[in-house]
Amino acid sequence: MSSGASCRGMQRSLERDDETRAGTEASSDGGRLSGVRSRVGRVFSIRGFLLALGVVVAGAVAGGAIGGIVPFMGTIGRVVGVFAATFLLGLVRSHRQYLEVGIAGAAVAALLAVTQVFSGVFLPIGVEWLQQYGLALGAIGAGSGAVASLLGYYFGRDLRDGLTTSIE
Repeated sequence: MSSGASCRGMQRSLERDDETRAGTEASSDGGRLSGVRSRVGRVFSIRGFLLALGVVVAGAVAGGAIGGIVPFMGTIGRVVGVFAATFLLGLVRSHRQYLEVGIAGAAVAALLAVTQVFSGVFLPIGVEWLQQYGLALGAIGAGSGAVASLLGYYFGRDLRDGLTTSIE
């Protein structure tokens, strides 16, 4: 065996040892879940979620106020408000945050759908209705909120893409 071949073999062995040590040090710094945390950090952004939550709440409040002028239109107004607010968010935001926007829209709409039961009835009746229909109301609210927020965000991002792309 030539000295060049044995030198290359030793170099490969040393490289493997360095990789093993680097992997051990990385895992000891972050623990077993360090890889999961880094992947989740790339998928879900807390800042993006809080921004989306604020925008969705503002849209629901504005839509409820405008839709509340006409009787029985408050719920539809809130959904339209969520759509419009997330449309504007998609128009100005350059990051893709569909997960954050969808979860924020679903959470706010589910909460509004469930608490809406108490706005028009006496408390014991509202509690009884909530026991019977609370899960269905929450699911319908979450679904409509998620759909409205995701569609608004998608169309806002699509318009932003169309406005910023050069025509050739």
